[in-house]
Amino acid sequence: MDKDTMQNRLEQLCCEYVQTFNDKEIVLGHGCIDSPVAIIGEAPGKDEVKLGKPFVGAAGKNLNEFIEVLEISRDDLYITNAIKYRLGRLNPKTRRIVNRPATIKDIKENQIWLHREIHILKPQIIVTLGNVPLKAVTDNFRLSIGDMHGVLHECNLAGKVYKIFPLYHPASIIYNRTLKDVYHEDMMVLKKEIKKLSTVNVFNPNKRVFHISLTTKI
Repeated sequence: MDKDTMQNRLEQLCCEYVQTFNDKEIVLGHGCIDSPVAIIGEAPGKDEVKLGKPFVGAAGKNLNEFIEVLEISRDDLYITNAIKYRLGRLNPKTRRIVNRPATIKDIKENQIWLHREIHILKPQIIVTLGNVPLKAVTDNFRLSIGDMHGVLHECNLAGKVYKIFPLYHPASIIYNRTLKDVYHEDMMVLKKEIKKLSTVNVFNPNKRVFHISLTTKI
């Protein structure tokens, strides 16, 4: 599939997604559409909604730090979320909207859109950040990031086999600093796996960056 076709299909997918979830605060995928590596997080937060891009808050800073371990640019990657709108709830004490965990219902409602996105991009390695994208991609709700992280796995999606590399969510390091060394070790393994990719000139200097800055507020 050429870049123009990929771009058009992603734009169409995004339009359909926005129409379906038009009462949500939406943040769409961003990055190099022909990258061999796609990174999938859980859902956008307040900072992501404000700037219209995934992983720009505190967790994004941690992610950027670990991407440096790979010795590649963030612009060489495609980054998206399993759920592309903010999962919020009202804090009864502060009367402010705060993030809430994703439910199985949330994941299932968004799976078809995520799988369509993956089939358009066809990345050689899918990096899942945390439990939610791991379950959303594999459709296996029994999996745990604690058991799966730091190892390359295979997953069959609609007859096509994809390689998946699960990592802890970058936000987990904010709450558990002991995971930082584990995360670094996992990134070193991922770095080796990326170097094994058969693609000639894996990260294309003439990359096509996809970005639709769109936020539909509740």
